[in-house]
Amino acid sequence: MSVLSGEDVANFLENISQEQVQVNGVDLTVEKIFRLKGVGVISCDGVKLPEYFEVQCDGGKFFLEKGVYVVQVREKISIPLDAVGICLPRSSLVRMGVQVGSALWDSGYVGYSKILLNVENPIIIEKGARFAQLILIRCEKKAKEGYRGRYQNEQ
Repeated sequence: MSVLSGEDVANFLENISQEQVQVNGVDLTVEKIFRLKGVGVISCDGVKLPEYFEVQCDGGKFFLEKGVYVVQVREKISIPLDAVGICLPRSSLVRMGVQVGSALWDSGYVGYSKILLNVENPIIIEKGARFAQLILIRCEKKAKEGYRGRYQNEQ
């Protein structure tokens, strides 16, 4: 296994600028932010997500109080069949008391992904701001078949 260069990762994303391409990955940017409300359920029969309420963008900025949010990224991500994707926070967010979380992006996943934002200290984030970094790790074997889960081609 090896980590792809930022230039290589950029080949698998749409809607990016050169500024987003880093040495070992590509920065992801904010398109929309949602606040979660209600109970989510994971059972043997499936998943029920809590309600998502879109946070208003005021003058191009999102004002986020302490809480849990979900960010929809601006970039369309296409994980190749011979790699997996991992998302990490940009270091500035960590220094502001904000954590980023995501699941592993399986080989073959395609979509405008959603990423968890756990805000411990209030922040202001501009629409289009870089907040997380996607890295791709090359797998030892190419997947015979790509991701086919419920979030494939999410908008």
